Amino acid sequence: MTSSGWHDLSYLGRLPPPAQRAVLRLGRPKTVQRGELLMRQGEPGSSVYVLLSGRVGVMRIVENGSLSLVGIRHAGDLVGEMAVLNGDVRSATVTALDRCVASVIPAREFMRCLQERPEAMLALNLMTGDRLTQANTYRADAAGYDVEARLARALLYQAGRAPCWECGRPVVKLRQKHLAMLIGAQEGTVQKALNGSALRELVVCGRGRVVLRDVPGLARLADMEPPSELCR
Repeated sequence: MTSSGWHDLSYLGRLPPPAQRAVLRLGRPKTVQRGELLMRQGEPGSSVYVLLSGRVGVMRIVENGSLSLVGIRHAGDLVGEMAVLNGDVRSATVTALDRCVASVIPAREFMRCLQERPEAMLALNLMTGDRLTQANTYRADAAGYDVEARLARALLYQAGRAPCWECGRPVVKLRQKHLAMLIGAQEGTVQKALNGSALRELVVCGRGRVVLRDVPGLARLADMEPPSELCR
């Protein structure tokens, strides 16, 4: 986390405090309840959204009609910027996974901010690069790791981006169908893996949540270092 409280991988977290305040002054707050849409695929891109709280799922319908989870965005993240930058329609539907508050910034105001504040453009470029890296990581994981390791990697990443604790243990509040889409597996395969020998001592599954009982053990299975946010 940055000193301002935003995760350092988020758009707001990459901005110096004066630029953060300038960006937030451009928008008006909007509250979206869990399950409600923030934007719909195919709509004109007339604004961008900065998430102030909560998480959203970015879902895209591909050419054969299947639904794909492009990613999950967290507090401090920017959403809907591609349609504004490209002057195009929305490429995905964004749905609230929690009760969310977002700052809605008109497209023209956001573009002017990028022109007048180089640090805002730099933060956007860094954020875009991070998202591309994460998307490539999920694709590479699908080829290089089994389902259990891919689940462990996805759980650690999501827990690190939005730390939530219950009884001193980090929790990932996602349904198994979302985890399945994130790692490119079937929901039944994910359910079986979460209850299998490799993971059942490391995590505890509940309704719409996975509690990480053993972060170091999960990191060993994931072949990665545990996120610093989870080491306390």
